[in-house]
Amino acid sequence: MKRIVVLALALALAGCVNGQVINPFASFNNPLSKDSLAKLEAAYGAAASVALGYRNACAKGSIPAACKPIVKQIQLADRYAYNQIVVVRNFVKNNPTVDASSVIATAQQAVTAFQNAANGAN
Repeated sequence: MKRIVVLALALALAGCVNGQVINPFASFNNPLSKDSLAKLEAAYGAAASVALGYRNACAKGSIPAACKPIVKQIQLADRYAYNQIVVVRNFVKNNPTVDASSVIATAQQAVTAFQNAANGAN
């Protein structure tokens, strides 16, 4: 009987942090959801603008014809980055209380690769 009382007291004290009682059943908002997603989409939009300008200049012939393979690389990076952003959007929408840092990190890497491809073309 003493063990049960000690165990109950230990569990009650384990829930206290800095004088605050933690409710293990409380839900929380995902700290990396909408703000991180907005920043990610803004970075993607900026890279897409640069890529579009490069593609248009390549199509018009105002830059050397060697730009065509570069445009293909940019398009591949664009597709992958866009698909990763869709994954993040769906994850955040469907899992508002689950940490989205791993999916956001993967999408950030894809957007960074897209940015590097678009900026490397200029």
